[in-house]
Amino acid sequence: MPRTRGESIFFTAITAWMMVYVMTVYNTVLATGSFTNTTFLIALKGMWIEYIIIGLLAYFVSGHLSKMCAFRVVQPGDRPIFIIFAIQTFTVIWQVAFASVIGVYHGHGFTANFTPDYLMTYCKNFIMAFPLQLIFVGPLARLIFRTLFINHKKEKSTNEIQNDDEKIVAKTM
Repeated sequence: MPRTRGESIFFTAITAWMMVYVMTVYNTVLATGSFTNTTFLIALKGMWIEYIIIGLLAYFVSGHLSKMCAFRVVQPGDRPIFIIFAIQTFTVIWQVAFASVIGVYHGHGFTANFTPDYLMTYCKNFIMAFPLQLIFVGPLARLIFRTLFINHKKEKSTNEIQNDDEKIVAKTM
């Protein structure tokens, strides 16, 4: 969907923000064992370093890896929805892999049990992140993107047509 670098950065930023926020709420609930109204505020306050790291990883690393992996499964001529699902699936796989390292570091530190802690964290996060991305965040991010960028382009096209019409009228007079 994004065609320019700015659009791609914006799309990555909104997708990463939504995913990091919801996953921070989820991991806060897992860590504390309770889910209250303050959980939302705790997650909002504590998510910003992870958001920056995950956003940068999404834009510079996992976005490229996800597309590379996805196009080994689907072809550019396939139906767009299959391409979107393939890219989203591999994005979740890569992003959860990176985010789980951060999660293990915050929760347990780099100890002798890093591998079992990492695998448990990966599995718990993947179970939540995959349906969240496919059902909620992905469609919502695309809707926000289309609303802001595609409708803006349509308005621009209409203005360009109006300007061209004015030029034609001016030449005929």
